[in-house]
Amino acid sequence: MSTFKNSDELNQVMLNLWTEISQTPHIASPLLESKLIVTFHYRSPDGKLTIDCANGSDFNILLGDNEIKPLIELFMKAEVANEFWLGKINVPMALLSGKIVSKGPINKALALLPAIKPAFQIYPNIIAKLNQL
Repeated sequence: MSTFKNSDELNQVMLNLWTEISQTPHIASPLLESKLIVTFHYRSPDGKLTIDCANGSDFNILLGDNEIKPLIELFMKAEVANEFWLGKINVPMALLSGKIVSKGPINKALALLPAIKPAFQIYPNIIAKLNQL
């Protein structure tokens, strides 16, 4: 069974998660310092989310198609994203096995993994709220 019923639900969860991340200074600061733009492409259900930290001071979260050119793009099934945020995915192994496909300098994104690990504690609460609706 999929965690997400449809694209709207997937988008809402990811938007809520990244909004919470953007408001959590010890997680957001390293992302802002990286000045990365990362787009996540999800399938089954489909979704697309871009995190734009390019100017180093604003944390912009965009759902769907946009004109922003990401430095890194990550492609995965929505369920793989769910498992990642639950702390159940080894990202280097997922990249090697093709569960996650990357485009761009993935080493820059991998360097940020320690910074976003605290978000693993945020995600279950977001999923729990979703299930209460």
